[in-house]
Amino acid sequence: MANDNEMTKTQLLERIQTGWEELMGVLVKLDDATKERVDPASGWAIGDHLFHLAAWEQGIAYLLTGRSRTAGMGITADQWRDLTMDQLNDLVHEHGRSRPAAEAMATLRLAHDEMLNALAGLDDADLRRGYATFDAQSQDNGRPIIGWIIGDTYDHYEEHLGYIRALLTD
Repeated sequence: MANDNEMTKTQLLERIQTGWEELMGVLVKLDDATKERVDPASGWAIGDHLFHLAAWEQGIAYLLTGRSRTAGMGITADQWRDLTMDQLNDLVHEHGRSRPAAEAMATLRLAHDEMLNALAGLDDADLRRGYATFDAQSQDNGRPIIGWIIGDTYDHYEEHLGYIRALLTD
């Protein structure tokens, strides 16, 4: 789509659903042992990717419903403010590391459902509101919230599907 910020809610939900189905299509074929096998290069198992996706998706769900995004992600506001994206991802990774793959799948499904429920309360105009209208502590009001939603849903699924598929071919 030429400009994702002009996407309607219906189009957004369709893209999220398509991305979700692609992700689940890969994951349902894998047993827990495969999901728990650690990539020696990155130190991440497939289950770690699932916990990571869940944390970011739950964070956006919390944000959209007036709760603390950082609480939804299991990090502090100070960490969000002071750490780089890589450092934040390392913290999220630590929270999920070595937990069972079945738990990772369940956590991801719950986070996804919560995000969809959060989106249900929004309309097309809401999707164009700036980030700071959802988070009073934020100074970032330039980028519409739809960009953040895309980044924490179907764009994020696609990114991590690449990592998961690479792990499966090793």
